[in-house]
Amino acid sequence: MTTAVFFDLDLTLLQYTDDFETIFERALPNAPDGAYEQYVEGLLHAFDHLSTTPYRAGFEAVVKEFDVDAEPAELVSRYHEAELAATTVPDATHEAVSRVAAARPTGILTNGALEMQHAKLEAHGLDEIVDAVVVSNDPDVAARKPDPAIFRTAEESLSAANYVYVGDTYDEDIVGARNAGWEAFHVGTDGPEEPPERVASVEEAARKILD
Repeated sequence: MTTAVFFDLDLTLLQYTDDFETIFERALPNAPDGAYEQYVEGLLHAFDHLSTTPYRAGFEAVVKEFDVDAEPAELVSRYHEAELAATTVPDATHEAVSRVAAARPTGILTNGALEMQHAKLEAHGLDEIVDAVVVSNDPDVAARKPDPAIFRTAEESLSAANYVYVGDTYDEDIVGARNAGWEAFHVGTDGPEEPPERVASVEEAARKILD
């Protein structure tokens, strides 16, 4: 029986060399006090409501609230550039995904904005490895983990008898996948102590998947 494997992207395959506030400050140097918090509030509200332009919503909130001499579109462009520059995929992780993809139908299942998530995949060559990419704020998906609907969309993108998910967030990734009837491997540290799904790394998850 065929088993398809999906990986989460942010903080599972892809790591950050800087925190998000630092990235924000590169997009908006000398930001007024409270601007980052205003940005995050607008961004997350837009993400949760499945906006196709959540970053713009965050910066629109900042421009509206503060005396910022920049257009939201310009700030979004700066932020995207700064965020991409602050991403990395460890060689061992890249190799692990490649091994899985050589043996199983493999995809990316991620919460996020469509354009930005695809840019991250392309920047690190992951788009050339996987067979499918499912992004929550894609209008054709319009569902965010842990909603079972996004896992159903993933199943439609890769036909298989069984599905496995590898993610770093317990409630969104692991509980969401298991509620959808998938097996799951947890590479994060949140959630219950020593859950049976927990593995130390993506590489360990890949070994278990391919055993």
